[in-house]
Amino acid sequence: MSEPLYGHDLLSLLMEKGGTCRLEDLRAASISLHGPSATYHNCHGDSFDFDGVIAFLGSKGKVRVADGSVSLGQAPACQH
Repeated sequence: MSEPLYGHDLLSLLMEKGGTCRLEDLRAASISLHGPSATYHNCHGDSFDFDGVIAFLGSKGKVRVADGSVSLGQAPACQH
């Protein structure tokens, strides 16, 4: 089994794309790196699929999703 994935791993992937990209491009990059059934976790142990982690990160101000694009939010990522 691979190392667990966290929301900040997805944030790092978004940073590699310049901090903003189409949501579907981020999804494709996630699938390419982690597989189609990747499960992301938060620091409290909750688990999410791609859409769930995007919603979670959005609710915490870590990303913004609008008009099919996703960009980094104002809240800092956790450091692990």
